[in-house]
Amino acid sequence: MALPIALFSSSSEHYKPLEFVKSILKPSDLPTPKVVCDEIESYEWHFETKYYDTTIQLCTTENRTIGNEDFASSVEAFVHYFDPNSITSFDGVKAWLPYLKHIEPEVQMLVCTTNKNTDVVCKRVVLEWCIQHGFELVELEPEAETDAEEDDFPETTGMARIIQALHAHTWSNLNMKNSPTVYSPYMQQLMKDQQILNHSTDDQTPPLAPVPSDHQQTCCTDTSQTCSAGNKPDSVLETCLTNEVLPSGVQEEASSELVNEGHTLEDIDWMTLLKSDEDASDTLMGDELGIEEFEKLFMKLKVMKDKAEVLPPEERKKYAEKVAISFWKAVGGDEAEIEGLEDDSD
Repeated sequence: MALPIALFSSSSEHYKPLEFVKSILKPSDLPTPKVVCDEIESYEWHFETKYYDTTIQLCTTENRTIGNEDFASSVEAFVHYFDPNSITSFDGVKAWLPYLKHIEPEVQMLVCTTNKNTDVVCKRVVLEWCIQHGFELVELEPEAETDAEEDDFPETTGMARIIQALHAHTWSNLNMKNSPTVYSPYMQQLMKDQQILNHSTDDQTPPLAPVPSDHQQTCCTDTSQTCSAGNKPDSVLETCLTNEVLPSGVQEEASSELVNEGHTLEDIDWMTLLKSDEDASDTLMGDELGIEEFEKLFMKLKVMKDKAEVLPPEERKKYAEKVAISFWKAVGGDEAEIEGLEDDSD
């Protein structure tokens, strides 16, 4: 299979397509290019990101063309330079549109050095055109923002943005890196809690009507699980879910806990729930609570809420009070304000 292509062109005499390649490869000397077709030159670029690695072709052309059928089908990105102070240059990118209808690149970028509202082709007009035709405008040297316009989260600009967009694209020949799923102690505990909750909920569900024996034989044809007339349908699903979701060590631990059908308020380890899993000796809440800790705390509250739904009404009320008190303490609330609640919940 031919390597996927990023095609570079220009409608300005002051910036040649080869400048893009030089800025991306940054070699002391460019290698000898390979001529693909119709005076299109190609340079191989191998790169890797956190998630994948790939090799693509960086192709340059001085003329508008779709090359041949193989070339057109391989182009996945199109980057064009224009001069906003020249109407002819802007018309040059417009003239590419019929060709792009055949090529259909997923990434389309229109590049200039700087685009101002005082240019011959003002920035507002360029942006409207880009939105209409699916392009992203990239300025190699954007104007510095004034104090009033400063952004707390500045966007990537210039050549770095072009490279970033090429990295973010899902290239047809990319090779994903091996990244086995790693479960943190916190996620393991969360999955175990959810499995226990599912089991306790199933125990309170009214039994299903008996299934005819001939239908049982038809339904239970899974090669890895054979059902007998006495099996509960839920047990098969439960086993499948456990095998898919939990890592082996956690799975065995969770399976052994599932046999315990009783689930009361006293079963909950409040100190564990309200402490960070990375360091059980430190409380979740210090002088300040970070974003990650808040996310963990609220996810744990979701598990607590689900557990409460299976408790009797009176016990559910006590449970809710205890959750509220524990949460209040975790976020650093004044204990004087909950003294009455603590007495009632004991």
